[in-house]
Amino acid sequence: MEKISKDYNLNALDKLVKIFEFSVSFRNDTRGIMQYVNDEKNVHLQRKFEQRIPFETVGPLAHIFKEGVDEGIFNTQYPDYAAKAFNGISAMVLQGVDSADHDSDEFKRRFMVIFDFIERILGTENGVISNAFMEDS
Repeated sequence: MEKISKDYNLNALDKLVKIFEFSVSFRNDTRGIMQYVNDEKNVHLQRKFEQRIPFETVGPLAHIFKEGVDEGIFNTQYPDYAAKAFNGISAMVLQGVDSADHDSDEFKRRFMVIFDFIERILGTENGVISNAFMEDS
């Protein structure tokens, strides 16, 4: 995510799309690890993971959101908190889909929910993020 956030060949919207694509590929690539972490007997690992991921991702997301404000794509006075909200919303909306088929309608619907919520938080027009993601996919 850090590498994507610092890619100066992309605008903020393109970076956000790349972040979503990275998130999906990360979930696919780490499915076995995530099942292990989410096992009842590994609650300590789950807590560490839940604490560490937001810490590592807020910075790159906030950087992208600030760029988006500067570029006139996003309209929020609080890009740092928007990044935190993004993490919280994504975690809640995607809860329980770790083992779901990523091509399933339910998985796709949940991403559309995230796009809708983040568009509202970032002050973009309806469909800006979801349309950019669909065009890139």
